[in-house]
Amino acid sequence: MVAGWEQLDGQPSGVWKVETGSDLAGDDAAIHPYPVSSAARTAISAAVSHAGCLRDSLFLWTGPEHVTARLHTYGQLTLVRGALENASRAAWLLAPDDRATRALRRLQQEYLEARELLSVREIIGSPSARTMSTRLDELAVLARSAGADAAQVKKGPGYREIVETAGAQVPSAPWTAVVIWKACSAIAHGDMRGMAAYLTTETIGHAAPGILLNRVTANIQLTVAGTMAALATTRTALDLYARRARRPG
Repeated sequence: MVAGWEQLDGQPSGVWKVETGSDLAGDDAAIHPYPVSSAARTAISAAVSHAGCLRDSLFLWTGPEHVTARLHTYGQLTLVRGALENASRAAWLLAPDDRATRALRRLQQEYLEARELLSVREIIGSPSARTMSTRLDELAVLARSAGADAAQVKKGPGYREIVETAGAQVPSAPWTAVVIWKACSAIAHGDMRGMAAYLTTETIGHAAPGILLNRVTANIQLTVAGTMAALATTRTALDLYARRARRPG
């Protein structure tokens, strides 16, 4: 499945073509120069890239009928998280049926990304001549022209809400995606409690009186469930993109 998506990702048009008169064509025109289509495509591409890296890290083909599965305790769940987050962002951008909401979500994304980039520029001593206040004013004008609430531009959601919202688009409970995302995030951050809660542990002795010594290994069930959730969300995002990019009728 991922190999097929990787082929799509390399195409300059095809599935990514935005037809005149489509939802995405209208969205892109309404809030130019911040196209919804490009943001959604980038998020889908990032999701596919994470999934492809996960596949390549997992499987080593040593013959036509022999494959070795290599499990990493922490790193592969980070890739699952990246695939799920990016697929969720694409679905979050594309799911609303009204242009105002799609436009607002894209402008919220732009505001947050610009703020983060400005922060980096300040850290390295290369501040931008354009302030966030100026950027916000420009984005607010575009929001109003698209029929959205300009006051909401700088109130974009975090990834938990994005993942939960996107999770409502796939055939499972929204909280399932959130639990998977939170578990993978805990492992990606190297959380001590996350390690105990979400990884596979085996007691092998005592480190000291009253203190157990545990061996920690990869959680195969979480890896499988997370991968399936990420793939399902990516498929949903691609279907949404195709629907929004086509001219009605």
